[in-house]
Amino acid sequence: MSYDYLFKIIFVGDSCVGKTALAERITKNEFHESYNATIGVDFSTVSLDIDDQTIKTHIWDTAGQECFASIISTYYRGIAGAVIVFDVSSRNSFRKCSFWLNQVKQNGTIGHLPVIALVGNKIDRATRDVTYDEAVNFAEKNNMNYYETSARKNIDVMKFYKGLIEKIYNSADLDDEKHGIRKGVVCHSKVQIKDERCCFDCCTTH
Repeated sequence: MSYDYLFKIIFVGDSCVGKTALAERITKNEFHESYNATIGVDFSTVSLDIDDQTIKTHIWDTAGQECFASIISTYYRGIAGAVIVFDVSSRNSFRKCSFWLNQVKQNGTIGHLPVIALVGNKIDRATRDVTYDEAVNFAEKNNMNYYETSARKNIDVMKFYKGLIEKIYNSADLDDEKHGIRKGVVCHSKVQIKDERCCFDCCTTH
């Protein structure tokens, strides 16, 4: 499969906020009522067309438990974008967004801040504990775009993801391969290509 650029994206946030559900909606357009807790990091991939360019994206879906923080810390390096997810019906998960933002900043590539999106998930819930204005204010103070989604009802999931990828495409230095971006390759049937998960410098130690 050929593509013009490859972006590395990481999903972070507390447990049970819907990171895996969002990743599966994006990559498979599927939703399950229950998910096993992510242990460490899960990997998936999906391609989008932006301005006649095919952007292949690698999604690294991380565990929400702090006990896995040391395991996933190296995955923050060399990312093009980060998605911080919280549950709009859980104020505790919203409070922890500051922690996850600091993780991205502290563990990322020195001198490079990726494009970061804040996502309030589970807006299909009958009640919510975090208002839209609160989330927008937090996002604006930290130079993030804010989106609200429902993985269960498939509300604005692709809208948020395409918005993130478009922002990276329009603002990042696409020639700087240290920042989670790789120029495209053409895969031929007679040529064996190594696992793409290993094409980023930050993955060579795993």
